[in-house]
Amino acid sequence: MGYDIVTALGRETVIITLIMIGPLIGTALVIGLIIGIFQAVTSIQEQTLTFLPKLLAVFGVFALALPWLLDKLTSFTTLLLGNLSKYTF
Repeated sequence: MGYDIVTALGRETVIITLIMIGPLIGTALVIGLIIGIFQAVTSIQEQTLTFLPKLLAVFGVFALALPWLLDKLTSFTTLLLGNLSKYTF
């Protein structure tokens, strides 16, 4: 297997991974920012206040995006396994 194939597969894997975790990380970031602003305005400095809203929001986005995530993962896996005969060892 040549270096160009390994590089292309690695690059594609990283891109798919970033695309799949992007909505989840973005949701956690936005919720954390909103709660941080809320804590700054109200002077509530409880560290555990951010955990439950982030958890629920990320779980909700994951549940909503699950069909799309599975479609992306299935198409990548199908492409990878479909081209398996082209990879020489």
